[in-house]
Amino acid sequence: MDIKEKHDIAGEMKILGTNSLKGKEYLLAAEKYGLALRLLISDGCRATPEDNHEEKISLIRMNLSLCFMKLNAYDGVIYHSKLVLNCLENPEVAVKIPKCQDHMIKTLYRRAWTYCQINEFEECKLDISRILELDPDNVESTKLLSVVEGRVKQNDKMLSNNLRSMFR
Repeated sequence: MDIKEKHDIAGEMKILGTNSLKGKEYLLAAEKYGLALRLLISDGCRATPEDNHEEKISLIRMNLSLCFMKLNAYDGVIYHSKLVLNCLENPEVAVKIPKCQDHMIKTLYRRAWTYCQINEFEECKLDISRILELDPDNVESTKLLSVVEGRVKQNDKMLSNNLRSMFR
């Protein structure tokens, strides 16, 4: 299969993945996005400079992380978010990607939400802090920060009670 065929099939898989995502068929969407991603990162599938290869891969990874988020597959969210952020933080790549900051905010939010779900509150707060640096008026991140702070207090209270009962 030549590079053009790989890109064409990857594009078709991305469309199928997007349609499945819209239909709330998250597992099927993840399978389609996964296939598209494997095709785009396979040996010899580097695109020409005018082709927005990194953006295509980042968008697929962003959508994959959303699928994993909906499937409560938290390791997948964290893994793909990390790779998206690594790409978007590269200045050479970032200048080529329209809406780079929006992509970064979405990715950081999904990872922050995931960290909150697995009680990794410090990591969550770091991602929220980065979002608020980029977009100080981000309402969703402010709400998530309130949730995190409430859960931290709740966990601290439980820990304190458990320690008190141990030393009675």
